[in-house]
Amino acid sequence: MDPIRAAAPTPPVSTSPVTPIRPVAEPVRSEAPASRALDPAVSVEVKPEAAEAKPREPERRAYMRDADTQSLVFRVTDPQTGDVVMQIPDEVILKARAYAREAAPPPGERVAKTA
Repeated sequence: MDPIRAAAPTPPVSTSPVTPIRPVAEPVRSEAPASRALDPAVSVEVKPEAAEAKPREPERRAYMRDADTQSLVFRVTDPQTGDVVMQIPDEVILKARAYAREAAPPPGERVAKTA
């Protein structure tokens, strides 16, 4: 095992001013008229028709039982198109559960294990 050595001393730091390699350029100042007003960042157009617009129907949320796995599923669907927006558990998980259920032997049945 090597003996413990003292850490190497840090090199001395120079206190003299650093001269830049390239001269620093003066910022370019354009003489723009001071009286010019800025354009608005955002413009909003409010129409009376927009205030009377029908609010969007909220998403439909429901619990249902999956027929293949007999597990409870939470779905959020779009009311206009009927598309599933979100589902818990995911469809892939439901398919994996159905496959595992089909592949597993029925409860109480003995399986002969051979090597």
